[in-house]
Amino acid sequence: MGTTPSDDESLAAQVERALADAHIGRDGLFYALDDLDGFGRVRVDGRTAIVPVTLPLPARDVRTVVERDVREAVGAIDGIDAVTCRFEPRVPDPGVRVELLPDVKHVIAVASGKGGVGKSTVATNVAVALADAGASVGVLDADVYGPNAPQLLGVGERTPTATLDDRMVPREAHGVSVMSMGFIVGEDDPVIWRGPVVDGFLTQLFGDVEWGPLDYLIVDLPPGTGDVQLSLVQHLPVTGAVVVTTPQAVAVDDARRGLEGFARYDVPILGIVENMAGFRCPDCGSVHDLFDAGGGDRLAEAFEVPVLGHIPLDPAVGELERGEDPPDPPGVSVPLLGRLQLPRTEAERERPTSAEPMALREDGGETRRALELVATRTAARVNALVTDSTPPDSSPD
Repeated sequence: MGTTPSDDESLAAQVERALADAHIGRDGLFYALDDLDGFGRVRVDGRTAIVPVTLPLPARDVRTVVERDVREAVGAIDGIDAVTCRFEPRVPDPGVRVELLPDVKHVIAVASGKGGVGKSTVATNVAVALADAGASVGVLDADVYGPNAPQLLGVGERTPTATLDDRMVPREAHGVSVMSMGFIVGEDDPVIWRGPVVDGFLTQLFGDVEWGPLDYLIVDLPPGTGDVQLSLVQHLPVTGAVVVTTPQAVAVDDARRGLEGFARYDVPILGIVENMAGFRCPDCGSVHDLFDAGGGDRLAEAFEVPVLGHIPLDPAVGELERGEDPPDPPGVSVPLLGRLQLPRTEAERERPTSAEPMALREDGGETRRALELVATRTAARVNALVTDSTPPDSSPD
């Protein structure tokens, strides 16, 4: 015999009371969920409770904790055998808009002092992790001299389409809108532009692209401090910057100059990401610091900003950026830095790659977890800046 509407309403009320009395999500996450006030009206379908949950930030690890605690809170209610949480992130609106990007809430710059530290890998993986957690996200590959987003996101390098009023339409990949110089110039064509040309082109990318409503626009900057960085801070209200470095002193010194540059234009620093932070041997499990250790931590301490995460050196990342499935971890010999990036044929450039970014791979291990944590902490820092609050100290990586 099925339940009646009145029975369902009674069960829903019991679920809501149980949730009101429960402690949800307070288990030492980087961003505490004390302000989790987003339970919507509970509905019961048969013996399943459907619970709408509005989260204070888009983060898959936060969703996992909340879903676990919700199930525990209502598990003893007679008549409820299952719980379905329907999540929707609530990204705070800073209330600042510019004509170039009227529908974008937050512009996040991802920068580095020097090339080769994994800045673009961090930028694209943070973007897909935020999108996977429910946020609307775009990636603007502003590294005009070395655009990598098309390859990293597996969207090929075909010319973007245009709307009826000649606005460019971003490509879509893994739930993320993508625009890049790599869609416009050939892979082997060098970009040799003076500052005014770069500024004009970036203004077009900001204003002549049909981004639509976005919670976050992740801007992948070229390394160093130059015309692109200057154009960004002059044209757009940048919510904050994420600075990527590797542990060794040379990379840290260059990153320091980038931090000083953002400070000169009053751009808040969301935090430091230390990439290639140790290599875990697949045979013995011990971690080897191939590029020194602790450089990102020292940099963060000097500038009094948080470390958003430590990303291990993972050969699988190189495989994925080539568009290939990484090898099975233990027992397989792979080059330390992944395979060499061989020149691709025209057909390969046109064909989207099948490999997922590391932040989405079920077999991503500690690298995936580290990238997800960087995304969570970045969103938490954005929330803190907008709401003028301070997130609690970070949990261990």
